[in-house]
Amino acid sequence: MLLRSVTAALASLCLALPVAAQQLNGMSAASTRGETRIMVATEDFSTFSLASLTYGQPEWKDSYDGMLDRIKGRVNRLGKDGLTTLFTFSELEIGGTKIAPGSYIVALHCDKDGKFGLALLDSTKAAKEKVFPGADFKPDILAPLTLNKGAAKESVAKMTMTFDAQKDGAGKGTFTIAWGKHTLTAPCQLHAPK
Repeated sequence: MLLRSVTAALASLCLALPVAAQQLNGMSAASTRGETRIMVATEDFSTFSLASLTYGQPEWKDSYDGMLDRIKGRVNRLGKDGLTTLFTFSELEIGGTKIAPGSYIVALHCDKDGKFGLALLDSTKAAKEKVFPGADFKPDILAPLTLNKGAAKESVAKMTMTFDAQKDGAGKGTFTIAWGKHTLTAPCQLHAPK
């Protein structure tokens, strides 16, 4: 009887240890994030649409200039702190690639030849599959970007991403990522909702 009691106590202890070892801790974080939006609307706003991209702003270091070869052939995190996200109410085109209305996690793809693109993964799919930018990140959409290496006169200290809309362009404009003396650009267009 004593042996059974000791065995039962040890078994209970062994089963409880993994749970205790994996105690969850709550966390919170605050950060300053950048956001850019592009909108299209009629004068009376009877037709209106918006796309919004939110991102963390890493600081540029001159040593990054020599790291281009290290990111080739990979999907890389874009921004800092939390995930870079895109939400669009209607169809958005970046670099001629159509992006359906929805919410996306955004990363930066660089192919083995050094050509860049925005890598987008549906955010609901990413949450279900617990996928974040990195080795397991398989984008649903890849929108090409043009690298303008060393094109900026002044170095951009904190990464910026902007949608620059043409005033009378019916949702047409340019998407730009600027960091250091480099930019990645693509034509963009937010289509009016149907």
